[in-house]
Amino acid sequence: MEEIKFTDHIKSLDLGEVAIWGVDISEMGYDDDQYSRLLLKEELVKINRLKNKQSRLTSVVARSGLRILSGVYLNKDPKKIIFKKLHNGKPIIDSHKFYFNLSHSVNWIVWAFSISGKVGVDLEYVRNNVMYEKIAERYFHRCERQKLNQSNDPKRLFFDIWAAKESLVKASGKGVFAGMKDITIPIDHDGIPPNLRVGDFYLKKVEAGSRYACSLASEAPILKQPCYDFGGLQWQS
Repeated sequence: MEEIKFTDHIKSLDLGEVAIWGVDISEMGYDDDQYSRLLLKEELVKINRLKNKQSRLTSVVARSGLRILSGVYLNKDPKKIIFKKLHNGKPIIDSHKFYFNLSHSVNWIVWAFSISGKVGVDLEYVRNNVMYEKIAERYFHRCERQKLNQSNDPKRLFFDIWAAKESLVKASGKGVFAGMKDITIPIDHDGIPPNLRVGDFYLKKVEAGSRYACSLASEAPILKQPCYDFGGLQWQS
């Protein structure tokens, strides 16, 4: 992730700031009890239904990390935070102008937080075995497919476009697959520009290395976008 900072102190969010936290769970020390005890019984029941051990681990860290970071930003006990869902399924923390989203792919988890407006973040591992042409035919606009055909690295561009689209539909609260075809991402000869306005949202490409594509969407202009390492956070459970 770009410009990752190690910190043991979380600063309050400023207007226009979207803070991104990330962690590579393959490199963090993991204490199952330390994280899982922060989750509600219904959260654990849902996670334990996952058959894959790696998926369960990722989900525990993703959900507990959301509670930890939200709790610090809101000065609340992480275990006492109540998440609710809007009619479209988008999770919120009731009665707070506090916006968040998370995404995970393979070993990485990212969280995004803002007090300025709705946010969406998406992280995608750039896989070699994806039949991106068929997926693009179904979910991409004709202009986007044309740019793929012209690209020197169409697979990489495919994941950049997908991450951008998914971050936008997550920010808006639309269903991921339902909203994909309604969005067209502007693409120039260098790929997706680093900062865009797409519809009602601001879009920013987040540098995540050669193996990941990451995109951030925000209802408010993104004036600051610091990245922090969750694995470097010192906290008391």
